[in-house]
Amino acid sequence: MSSGALPGPRRAALRLAPPLLALAGAMAAGGAAGCDDVSRFSTTEGESYCGAITLGGAFRAGLSPRVQMRLTLDADALDGPEPPGALWTYEAPDAGAPERRLLDGAPLRPIAALAHDPLSRLEFGEGRERNAIYAVSAAAPDAEPLLAILSLRTDESVEVRLLRPGEAPLPSGEAPAAGQRQVFGNFRLTRRTGTCGF
Repeated sequence: MSSGALPGPRRAALRLAPPLLALAGAMAAGGAAGCDDVSRFSTTEGESYCGAITLGGAFRAGLSPRVQMRLTLDADALDGPEPPGALWTYEAPDAGAPERRLLDGAPLRPIAALAHDPLSRLEFGEGRERNAIYAVSAAAPDAEPLLAILSLRTDESVEVRLLRPGEAPLPSGEAPAAGQRQVFGNFRLTRRTGTCGF
């Protein structure tokens, strides 16, 4: 075999590789931009995402099945240093109990250090284009804050999971104070005109 026969095809492959690589790079960049473009999830003035908590008792802690949620969102600010939106909850009065608002326009507060951790690109389950984690403050000033996990879904809805680990039960078996109790709830929200009625 002649060593002079090999350089020709190799040189041809090298001449073709840069244009092909450039095309592949452009296609990948375009695909990534399309996947990361979540601006369509932003609410405009007079719009909100509205929905209710998942009813099954096994999927709730510290929240009644009557709790509703409202979200306003600037999806372009999901990765920024400022809150990209705010959350409200509302539980209608029942059997003499007054209405309750766990959250009342609570800003979605970014957790700066989280941006440098893989959790900032959390992925779980199909049908979710983007997930993000924020801190939110409860309406009651003495209550512990919560985490809000947002999921922007491919069907144009938004899921919000509220989570607070809460205090352990007291040695006497008594439950902790309301603002220190464990909370978990999953809300499925859809875009509507208005403020969800609360």
